[in-house]
Amino acid sequence: MELAHQPTDYNFIFILFTFGLFVVAALLEIGGGYLVWLWLREKRKPIFGLIGGITLFLYGIIPTIQPSNFGRVYAAYGGIFVVMAIIWGLIIDKKRPDRYEIIGGLIVLLGASIIFYYPR
Repeated sequence: MELAHQPTDYNFIFILFTFGLFVVAALLEIGGGYLVWLWLREKRKPIFGLIGGITLFLYGIIPTIQPSNFGRVYAAYGGIFVVMAIIWGLIIDKKRPDRYEIIGGLIVLLGASIIFYYPR
């Protein structure tokens, strides 16, 4: 019995490229939001808010490079965002995720992978 979807080098490059775009988008969104957070919540200088706003604008451009429709891109991105936010909390905020954050992150990552990468 032959599998309906055979892995190829092209598929690996496609997954690497699109996953990389998701990670860049997440870093821009989380980083931009964090800079705005610092400006408003931590009373940092307005330049933090300005740079945060520019970063959030750049975040909005990255998903347009993804080779799929808007809904699918943003649905899959949501899962990547959740995992990246947990990682951000670990690295930047020095908050170790608990088992439920890890389990939830793995579930949404699996869901995002199915949404975006399952062959159609």
